[in-house]
Amino acid sequence: MSKNSSTFSALRKSFKEGNIPGNILLESSDRIVSDDLVDAAFEGFIGKGESREDSLSVFTADDLKIDALMNECMGGGLFSSRKIVVLRNPKKLTKPKKVALTEYLADPNPDVTMLIITDENEGAGKLVFADSVDPERLKLAAKNLKEVTVTDLTEKEMTDWIREKFEGFDITDESVSHLLSLSNFSLAEILPEIDKLRTYCHFRKSVSVEDINLCNGISKDFNEGDFIKAIVKKKTASAVKIYSSISLKKDIEVYLVFLLNTAFCALRKLKDPSSSKLQGFNLKKELKLWGPVQEVLLPLYKQASEELNSAALDDAFGMIYTADKKFKSSSSEKSVIMTNLIYGLCSLK
Repeated sequence: MSKNSSTFSALRKSFKEGNIPGNILLESSDRIVSDDLVDAAFEGFIGKGESREDSLSVFTADDLKIDALMNECMGGGLFSSRKIVVLRNPKKLTKPKKVALTEYLADPNPDVTMLIITDENEGAGKLVFADSVDPERLKLAAKNLKEVTVTDLTEKEMTDWIREKFEGFDITDESVSHLLSLSNFSLAEILPEIDKLRTYCHFRKSVSVEDINLCNGISKDFNEGDFIKAIVKKKTASAVKIYSSISLKKDIEVYLVFLLNTAFCALRKLKDPSSSKLQGFNLKKELKLWGPVQEVLLPLYKQASEELNSAALDDAFGMIYTADKKFKSSSSEKSVIMTNLIYGLCSLK
């Protein structure tokens, strides 16, 4: 039984168009991605706007009652002959449940699409099927279950996904990149931010960088790339000047510490041979570099990583941690703490 790899966008398009194999073992590491694919499968197999309550059943193997699953698979919906049955976390299936599932897949209901969703890379032979079943039945079951692995989202797929969630709103490329830069490349983190922004910007139907900062708890009017660039290039005066120009912003120090921590994490990762061998988008994804600052910061990071030894990076993280702790728990003058941090980081050798 072969396993096919597919991009998220191609698979979702195929599902929406109704090109859905009868039963699928879907391997996806991201819950948001698999949820979107379930929605696409529902639209393509059942119909857009149809009742999900009647035609979609979701189970998890953790507490699965196999009789209930089989009953759903053998009968159509109340108002539709078709149904989608979702089973998550098949790794928790016991042997008796695997036997029942294997027997069903050997002769499945053509009016039911079963989506078995896993984040494991172990295949149906280990996750779904029971080898104690008659070999011919097992062979039929394997033939009736298509294995598909969803590849990691590309940068374009991520930005397209964000734009789709903002349907009906005006949002610039800069705003999309900025939202992505704050997300740690996690759809699970982006989705609640999108919900907040859609509510906040409901009446004007447009989303700006300032809106994103406000809803994300950050308010600023400077280019964070300039601040990080000044630190990495050890231009103390420039870094202090940038900080001074925005120091009246509420809790700006917490955000600057976040930026500094992300930057020095990137420097450390570049010392790791496995990260240093990455290229293009994969490298930017690993270093969490997004938007217009990418082309400016990446070569600086590479140079700084070569110049700083591991002990210096350890010292940097120590300074950042201490400053962050003081900002969150101390009544000390924030400008003094931040200025000392800037001088300390710019003095690393």
